[in-house]
Parts: sequence; C-alpha cells; structure tokens
Amino acid sequence: MKKILIVVLFIFFMCSFQEREYTWIAIGDSITYLNDHLDETGNRVKKGYLTRVVESMPHFRYVNQGHNGWTSGGIAENIGSLGLFKADVYSVFLGTNDWWQGRPVGNMDDYKQNRGNTTAYGSYRIIIDKIRSLNPEAKIIMITPMQRNDFVYIADPNNNAYGSYRNKNGQSLEEFANAVIAIGKYERLAVVDLYHDQQLGIEKLVHYKRLKDPGKGTYKDFVYPRSVDIPFDPKNDEYPYPPSAVNITYDGLHPSDKGNAVIANALCAAFKQLGLAPRWDGLIDLKKYNEPFWEADTITDESIQIIKDGNDGRGALLFSPKKILSVKSTDQRITFIKGKDWRYGDEKISITKGSTIPFLKREDLVFRDSKPGLSMKGKVPGSFVLFNENAYFSSRQISVTYIPEKNRKWNGPVPSFQVANLPSAIKKLETKKGLDIVFYGNSIEAGYNASGFENVPPYMPAWPELVVYRLRGVYGAPVTYHNTSVPGKLAMWGLDSVQSRVCAYRADLVIIGFGMNDGSENVSPVQYRDQISGIINAVWANKPDTEFIIIAPMLANPDAVQSGLQANYKTELEKLVKKGIALADMTGVHAELLKHKSYQDMTGNNVNHPNDYLARWYAQIISGLLIK
Repeated sequence: MKKILIVVLFIFFMCSFQEREYTWIAIGDSITYLNDHLDETGNRVKKGYLTRVVESMPHFRYVNQGHNGWTSGGIAENIGSLGLFKADVYSVFLGTNDWWQGRPVGNMDDYKQNRGNTTAYGSYRIIIDKIRSLNPEAKIIMITPMQRNDFVYIADPNNNAYGSYRNKNGQSLEEFANAVIAIGKYERLAVVDLYHDQQLGIEKLVHYKRLKDPGKGTYKDFVYPRSVDIPFDPKNDEYPYPPSAVNITYDGLHPSDKGNAVIANALCAAFKQLGLAPRWDGLIDLKKYNEPFWEADTITDESIQIIKDGNDGRGALLFSPKKILSVKSTDQRITFIKGKDWRYGDEKISITKGSTIPFLKREDLVFRDSKPGLSMKGKVPGSFVLFNENAYFSSRQISVTYIPEKNRKWNGPVPSFQVANLPSAIKKLETKKGLDIVFYGNSIEAGYNASGFENVPPYMPAWPELVVYRLRGVYGAPVTYHNTSVPGKLAMWGLDSVQSRVCAYRADLVIIGFGMNDGSENVSPVQYRDQISGIINAVWANKPDTEFIIIAPMLANPDAVQSGLQANYKTELEKLVKKGIALADMTGVHAELLKHKSYQDMTGNNVNHPNDYLARWYAQIISGLLIK
C-alpha cells in the first residue's frame, strides 16, 4: 500500500505543475477561415487572428471552424455535422454575411423563446445550445461583426459588395452587432465588440479606393466617404485596392495583418478576463524567451549565479553588453539597482557592499562533509557537491536583460533548417495539416527544475512545451504532443519501453533525449548509439514515416559523480543522422557556454539539470531545426 501511495504521489507531482492547455474552437465565416488559407488572400496576409492569439497565448490550441461565406443560419443549420466536440473555449464570430444576404436579424424574443433558424437571433440560440450540450462549463466568447467598406474580392472583382454605410434589406450591420451584444449580456457571456472598436472604424479600413474619375476618366485615389459615390466596373476597371491601399483590411472587408492584430489583441484580453491567462502572464514573454540567443537584438533574462571568493562576488554574461537594461531576481519580483546592488566591469557583474543580491560562496560548492538535503557525492572520492532539486538554485540566481555589442560572437553550434532530413514534419507544419510529437527521455525532457515544473515564478514551461508553443506560433499549425519521459532512465530502458511509450502514439516526430544518465553510468558510446538506433528502428517498424530529432545531451557538473561519458555520445549520434533523423547538439552548446559562464549560472540542481536559461537553449536549438 505504501508503494502504491508513493507511485500515486509521484504521478501527481509529475502532472500537477504542467501548464494547463486549452482547446479553443473558433466558429466563424471567411475572416476565421482565411487564417488557414492565406493563399486565398493573394498572400497579402501573413498571419490570421487565430495564429496571433496562439502566439501570445501558446497554451491555447485552436480548431478552425471558419466557413467561407456562411451566415449564422448556415452554421446553425449544419451544427450537427460540423464535427464540433467538447472544448474548453468557443468563440462565435458571425453576422457580416447575415447582413449582406438580407437575413432578418429578428429580436431578443426569437432567442429567448428558441423560435428556430429563421432569424439571426434564433440562429445564435441554436449555436449556443449546441456548445453547451458539448460542454456546459465551456467559456463562450461572442464576437460582433466588423464594420465594412466596399468589398471587392481579390481573386474575382465580380464578387463585390457595398459597405456597412448603407442598409441592406432595410437593416444595418450595426443591428447584427447589437444582437450579438444583447445575447452576450443576456447569457452573461464575454463579448468582443469589434463593430464599435474605434481602431476598426470604417474610415480606417482602407487608405483609399482607386477608381476612375468620372469627369476625367483617369484613375484617382478616393478616400472614404468620397469613394462610395464613384462607380466601379469589375469587368473593365483595375482592382481598386492595390497594396498601398491596405490598412485595417486588404479588400474593404477582410482583415489585413494590422486588422488581425487588433482582433487578436481584443481576444487575448477577453481570454485573460475569463481567467484563462497562463501562470507566466505578466512575468515573462515566451516569444522573447524563444528568440535565439545567438542572434537576438536583446538578450532577455540570461541567468547568473553570483559566486563569492572572499569578499569579491561576481558572475559573467555570455556576451559583452552594450547596455544592461535590467538585473532582476529570477522570479521577476525584485529589480536590483545599478550602483546600489551591482556594477559592471572587467566583463563581470559584481555585487556591491550591502547588496541584496543573493550569492553562493566558492567553498560551498564542493566540500568534505555531507549536508543533508543539500549535497550529492562528488567526482573526487570523499567530496560532496552542493545539490538540491527544488528552487534552491533559481532563488539564488539573477536574470539579466541586456543589449549585446554588435560584434558579439557565438562559436557554438547553430541549428540549420532540416528540410532535407525532416521533410515530412516540416511539410505538415507548413501546410497546417497538424503535427504530433512525442518527447522521450529522462528528467531533462520531463522538465525537471524548470520554474513551471517547480511551480515557482516565473512559471516558465518545460522546454518541450516551449518547442510546441514556438511551432504553433510560427506556423499557426495544430501541434499536439505527448511527453512520455521518465526521470532517471537510460537509453536501454527507452528501448525496452518503446512500444508502449512511443509506438503506441504513432507520432509524426519523436524527439529523443536520453544520455545524461547513460553517461553517469559509463555506458559505452557504441552501446548507447545502438540503443538509440534500436528505438528508432522499433518506431519505424510500426510507422515508417516517423521522423526523429536525437539530442546529444548537456553536460553534468564536472565536480559531481554524475559526470561521465556524456561528452562522448555526440560523435556516435552523428553517425545516425540521415533522411528522417536530425541531431540537436546540446553537448556542443553547453561546452561552449561553459567557456564563458559557470556551471552554476545554468543549472537547476548543480548536478545534471538545466535551469530556465539552459532549458531555453534546448528549445531554441530544437526549434531551429524545424523553423527556417
């Protein structure tokens, strides 16, 4: 019974601190649909609003239920066959086609009395009832239609429509927007009111409309509202919205990148008001955290452990700073003051007398007497190294944000886009067909010592989640993942467990990260390589088109007993690289970092785990193999 309880508690510990993921089903018309069909915008749009939301809130996974040209009535009529399923969040962004197609808007009684699919009010009732039948606890966000200028379809000018400055079938577009607002108020749902958003005013939708001057017959750029009185001949006139006319929309109706950004920002604000913000919100910016250190204009939150030799406490940055922007505690709650707490000189950050910056003493790193809860056997017999698995080290490290000198140089490995070795995975991302990933390794892959895993500020997710979030944000593709890593395991265990922990998921991409514990146990490099190869071959026997990223592991603390053969594995892993297999060289990255920074700058336990900073290198190196 005691063993069972321990196992249960371990599983709870492993699962309880992972960031909650939310599935979001976005129901809408062409504005939603185009997010995943950018070619139909004439490639005038680079990112739709769904992709932009996921960039800002990467713990969301969207499902696009946008249907080109559909009304709320069309959605309601087909609500049972759309493939909707239980999700955490639903957004409903309709109404503009109802107005243009002349559907009756109806009234609130149509909604309250559920009078059917004959008015917009009635249609919304059917849609919301369906959502609640799927998940009564789901968050629902209603989005009003935007105002619209004269619409001219970029692929077929014969498909055109006048703007919302004029009624259609005796109804204004604002009536449909007000219907959405009224339903939201009645049902106590969140409402994103785009129609009345001043950023999306009709006069801002396009800069101008290029039309023939009726008096002269020559083309002229007419600004709203003058443009509405000038006729447009779709058969003989040039397309009226050249690229320089694009502002909030690119065609008078559909949002441009600028317009999609406004919509995304409004939705993110609504999600946060509903309590769906991630734990790291307001503390760190994951988009900045995923910017590669070797090329970012600003180095964000590089970690330093101040180590004191006598009265002199110092720590090193990777690059020489042109300007230091901030020095903070790693939990982001304390800002240390230049001159009062720290100074920079001799290529080091030093603490001043009376500084409140925490530090470790050099003699506390390696010592002779065991310290319960704070020590691990050292490499040298009879020695011990400082060790703790919780937030002991992160609470003593500091985060430095700075602008590096222009001549900064990174001599370590830099990932290259692996379209030759990972063609299938990259194609799935580029075509937004969906990519399923399995992360398979030991405690490093499980996320140990990431602040999110330890449930301490700033709550940075484990690096596998950073990879997934980065891919979702860049590609706007549905990326799912399973992390089946188990702490303390070796590649031999990985081979023995491959059927249940990898093959069963039939993933498109498997990221393998064994090696740290193998090195500590002095598993020979050839045997290690054969076991990694065995994992790959077992998966290929089950699903031949699966692709792999294999990770050459970070290094263990050279003073710790765990330091063994880790550095020798990269050479053997390189022999496995071919089409279908790419290598992420964290061994080389860590070795180069250690030429400039101390082990304690980058560790979560001072033995063999990365802190948030080094975990970000894992995410950036692996993402760089999949992102051009």
